[in-house]
Amino acid sequence: MMRESRVGAALAERWRWLVLASIGVSYLLVFTQRTGPGLISDQLQTEFHVSAAVLGSITSIQYLVYMVLQIPIGLYGDKSGPERMLVLGVLCDGVGTLVFSSAPNFGLLLCGRAIVGLGDSLIWVNIVLILAKWFAKGRFAAVLAVVNSAGNIGALITSIPLATWIAVSGWHIPFIVIGTLLVVAGVANFIVLIAGGPARAVAKAQAESIRVERVPVGRMLADVVRSKLAWATFCCHFGAMGTYLSMVSMWVVPYFMGVYRLPRAEAAWFTLTAFIGALVASPVIGWLSDRLADRKRPYLTTQILGMLAWLAIVIWGGEPPLFVAGVVMFVVGFGCGSSLLTFAAIRDHVPTERSGVTSGFANTGGFLSAVLLPVLFGAVIDAAGGTVGAGSQTMRHAYGVAFILPTVFSAVGVVGSLLLPKGVHRIVDVRAPREAM
Repeated sequence: MMRESRVGAALAERWRWLVLASIGVSYLLVFTQRTGPGLISDQLQTEFHVSAAVLGSITSIQYLVYMVLQIPIGLYGDKSGPERMLVLGVLCDGVGTLVFSSAPNFGLLLCGRAIVGLGDSLIWVNIVLILAKWFAKGRFAAVLAVVNSAGNIGALITSIPLATWIAVSGWHIPFIVIGTLLVVAGVANFIVLIAGGPARAVAKAQAESIRVERVPVGRMLADVVRSKLAWATFCCHFGAMGTYLSMVSMWVVPYFMGVYRLPRAEAAWFTLTAFIGALVASPVIGWLSDRLADRKRPYLTTQILGMLAWLAIVIWGGEPPLFVAGVVMFVVGFGCGSSLLTFAAIRDHVPTERSGVTSGFANTGGFLSAVLLPVLFGAVIDAAGGTVGAGSQTMRHAYGVAFILPTVFSAVGVVGSLLLPKGVHRIVDVRAPREAM
């Protein structure tokens, strides 16, 4: 009997790496469709005859749905199976991308992005909850960094490679392929996270051994809203994740095409630079914060650098030297890669029965920023005359004014990081006596 137990434990030990791989591949694919539309902003504006502000709604509708659902998803994930929700989220991302790629009009285009937003809302918080079941706190930030890096590799794919593919075949076929791969990934997640024997064994063991503290929903929400940590992480994510997502998803490529007159493939190099920054930051900051046993100091540093990076574009009147612009993109990406510390801080300081809803609340901050910024940025561009076809000087002025917005949004992240507690508080987890299988 003991031998069977040891064999089962060894199998579960190996299986958790398959869980990590399955989640990582899914997140990679999710990010390809999350940032991909930024490559085709000008084509969408021309094909569907919309203004810059209306174009911004493509990103905003996706992140609005995401934002509205974050707290309900966090509550449900705390009370039931995050695995099923993650599978559903990946499938919705695939279906939404297929609708987007084949839309004959702007209404269906928005509908596709809304479905993608629904899928996205089911993904990150549930990834955090799933990984918390399989990995101990001492490795948690590093494991999150692996998944975050996978997402940033997906973002890398949507820079030069996707831009080249779009230039050859148009934008519809690449997005159809991405949508199909997401559907396949959803099926694979079901097999690994739900149908696989070790996954079922882990779920059964938790059901038998974990004592769950039942907290009324109203009280749980009230506790979160009154929590200084919840608001600190909300602001951190607002500044670090939201500004990056909204700008890279919609405005970075049009900015370099309009102000610097670069062709699409060359403009995409600057999104690639941002993605590399995020890719580098995830493992570095995850490892560093674990080593320091502190989330505040590294997060505060990257938040300040991100704010100064956006401010540099404003100071240069919308057109810094290309090298400086490249550094700005790298620093902004690096700040976004550091946003995994939002959830590491929650893992460190929040009891497990509230970790899902607190993570959802924090994630709401990031996507509130991502909802507001694309439309506001586009409205400023329109008001300043920086529409498609405008002269270089007009475009430069319009963007110089518009970049004040991400600078201000990033300042909110600086405030949030200042409010984070120092160090790592090892809470007693009433739901999980053993931290890892």
